Amino acid sequence: METKRTFQLLNLKNSLVVFSLFYLIIIFSNSAYPFWGDNYLFKIDNRKYTKEDFLTWWKYWKEPNMKFPETPDPFIDWLLIANEAKRMELDSDPLYKHKIRVFLEVRGLLLLKNEEVDKKIDISQKRLWKEYKTNYIPRLKIKALITQDYKVANNWKKSIKTKEAFDALYEKLEKEKKARDFGWERPITIPEEIRNEVLKANKDQIVGPVKYKNTYFLLFIEDKLGSDPTDFNTVKREIIKKIRKKDEAYYTEKLIENLKKKYNVKINWDILKLISLDTIPENLKEKTVLVIGDRELKAIQFWEKFKKEIDLRFHKRKLSSEDIDKMKHFVINTYISQTLTSLEALNRHYEKEPPLKDLYEFYKKQLLVVLFEEKIIKPQIKVTEEEMKDFYTKNKEKFTKPSMVEIAVIKTRDPKLIKNVYKRIKQGENFFKIGKEIQFHTLRPEKYFLNQLVPEMRDAIKGLKPNEVSSIIEFKRGDNTWYCLVYLIKHYPEKAHPYEIVKDDIRRILEQEKFNSLKKEYINKLRAQTNIVINEKEWLKLKREMMEDNNVNLAQ
Repeated sequence: METKRTFQLLNLKNSLVVFSLFYLIIIFSNSAYPFWGDNYLFKIDNRKYTKEDFLTWWKYWKEPNMKFPETPDPFIDWLLIANEAKRMELDSDPLYKHKIRVFLEVRGLLLLKNEEVDKKIDISQKRLWKEYKTNYIPRLKIKALITQDYKVANNWKKSIKTKEAFDALYEKLEKEKKARDFGWERPITIPEEIRNEVLKANKDQIVGPVKYKNTYFLLFIEDKLGSDPTDFNTVKREIIKKIRKKDEAYYTEKLIENLKKKYNVKINWDILKLISLDTIPENLKEKTVLVIGDRELKAIQFWEKFKKEIDLRFHKRKLSSEDIDKMKHFVINTYISQTLTSLEALNRHYEKEPPLKDLYEFYKKQLLVVLFEEKIIKPQIKVTEEEMKDFYTKNKEKFTKPSMVEIAVIKTRDPKLIKNVYKRIKQGENFFKIGKEIQFHTLRPEKYFLNQLVPEMRDAIKGLKPNEVSSIIEFKRGDNTWYCLVYLIKHYPEKAHPYEIVKDDIRRILEQEKFNSLKKEYINKLRAQTNIVINEKEWLKLKREMMEDNNVNLAQ
């Protein structure tokens, strides 16, 4: 009885505790946050954004080597503009709708292919080995005697009694280009017409004469090998490629056939037969040649596609009626396949589930931001000729080609050698002649911007006139000390590019500056109209996590 009473008291206490907590949460809901913890990262008006929201945005926003933001402001600003664009109903813009549809079609097609084709391809070890045994072994080492006369081939065969006899005849006929060493062949590389007969042969056996493409072959099987794990690994990649290609074709065709039934595809071949390559009669133009669900393809639309495909593939080449008929089938079937898969990809709504959901939500907002910039901000930007000229005058150094010199250099790490060269030049010997003697590469003049040269060389050149040689210049490069003599051929002073040449660059610079300024103004206005609360504690926690995950390198 005592034990039972103890359990009853415990149950009562637990019930009171739970009830009390529930009561506190209802009555003091605002003060409950500190108790339970509120892990939002920031709030825009009444909408909360979490760490997960930020990291999803950052995943698609960041570029290589971009540093993790110091504050959540870039994300907040991006959201503010996207929300403003939506408020302005830019998501009703035809361009927005078109780009969204294209995005869903392209991404949906990839997911549809993965779901209906790629996932069904069997490249298990068991299947690969089966394919290997069927089409890649036995391996046969084959030599052949070749002629277009059956009697000659048959006489060769009668004359060959031993391997040595074959080798002797082979050597003789090889000089006449009537013999060939095929090396190692596999079932998959042997023509189908003669495959079975060749594969049945044993080592040192003669096969034939066998006929292939009006030519007779007398085949000698020099060696024959069966399955081998090492050999299997050498052809494994090729086998996978062949299986994948075969299965892709099979499952794609199967998908299209199922979709044809689902979307009730109907082709009007009677109308298609009446359409010629050169023209289309007026009375046919609006006739329906294809129905896919609620979509129709008119004869004029088909003819335009058909004509374009012919021009692209055959370019003025005259086609037979049979070729034209084949192309009609190709064009209509291609259109059906593309339309069906696009429709199915859209109708499966992959954007509602991972992995496409997050990317789709990001893309929609990013597209709104881009449209806002293109339709609201950029039309306000005007750059005048006066502004461009003023910018050019005040920033002429940005459009000035720096000083350049044309020089020849004798360079060495041997101080004694450079002193000897300098002495010879001072005595009147030719700089280039001496340089050609002592340098591995031919000495030749080269042009350099002054700022490309080491400081010691720049300083020496400043005191030279054309056709003068510097004194010995010493400078360090890494752990090595170099010595050189410089022959100045010509000095090209810095020169400003004419305004007319750089005006388009100036226009772009000023347009970008005005764009940045206007965008900042819009963001400031939107911030002033919005209640933004940042949870500094959660933000600092996120930054620490990113630092730890990326070894303190937030640029990753």
